Amino acid sequence: MKQYDTFNFPGTYCDIAMEYVEYKQSLGFKYSYSEQAEVNRMLNFIYSNSKSDPILALQPELVNAYASKRGNESARTLHIRQSHIRQFALFLNLRGIQAYVYPKELVKTTEDFVPYIFTKDEISWILREADAIGPNKNKFVNTPYIYPAVIRMLYGCGLRVSEALAIKCEHVDLDNGVLVIMNGKNNVSRLVPISESLRQYLSMYDSKVERAGNPYFFPALHNERYSSTTILNQFRKLEEKAGISQLSNGKYPRVHDLRHTFSVHALEQMIHKGMDPYCSLPILSTYLGHKGIESTEKYLRLTKQYFIDILQFSHQDAEKIFPEV
Repeated sequence: MKQYDTFNFPGTYCDIAMEYVEYKQSLGFKYSYSEQAEVNRMLNFIYSNSKSDPILALQPELVNAYASKRGNESARTLHIRQSHIRQFALFLNLRGIQAYVYPKELVKTTEDFVPYIFTKDEISWILREADAIGPNKNKFVNTPYIYPAVIRMLYGCGLRVSEALAIKCEHVDLDNGVLVIMNGKNNVSRLVPISESLRQYLSMYDSKVERAGNPYFFPALHNERYSSTTILNQFRKLEEKAGISQLSNGKYPRVHDLRHTFSVHALEQMIHKGMDPYCSLPILSTYLGHKGIESTEKYLRLTKQYFIDILQFSHQDAEKIFPEV
């Protein structure tokens, strides 16, 4: 599946949609394809249900209807939708269109989500299945090389999927083992050193993959890059083949959990080398491209539980390593 950067909005509201997207991007927000798709859903709702003249003079009833909970959706999904309609109304007011602005107090999202941490055996099982992939139905010769390399990079570097798929060949230095991540989340660019084993693997991958002028390190057909959805779907199939158990919600762990797993395993490795876990946090935070160290601190708790559950440390010994967690 190709990765698109710009949503194809219907002609009915294409102009205002593109103006809004360009406005958000001018403020430094990426406003990715998926975010633009959410704008499309919002505008489709507005143009289908608005009784105002003009249509964009949003009335409270319409805004509240869009911002109301639907079925069993999560608080996070609702929060995102409320935020979109609020931000769009603020934009309309700036353009001189009187639109009702949804209140600042959006629905609260919970912070109790616990990511899945793969064991090293589970990582090996997934990679074994990835290495067994053959050409796809279009006989795309790169398919057997792409997925094993992407998964190894996600686990070996803790990258976000979007960051890995956006990497261009010019940003991969396989001689020195360094990746350049351009404009990651929060518009942060960073250098990511890679291990020697990963450097060797990616060098082998790079010698086999056929690019035909495609600038991306993981090239898709027609000079495009892979989409995150394609990688997510393939990863789920690999988990099933590898015998990874489903979670209590009936779903498999997410491909993004490879990033969490990298972080916990990296902290484990640093601790085994005698580094204080709290002194390790700034290093890991910079490597991951976090905006602040607060985003990285949660991995201390996950790592402590990993030491207890997986490495069979006693609670007493774990407390000695993580005294303040």
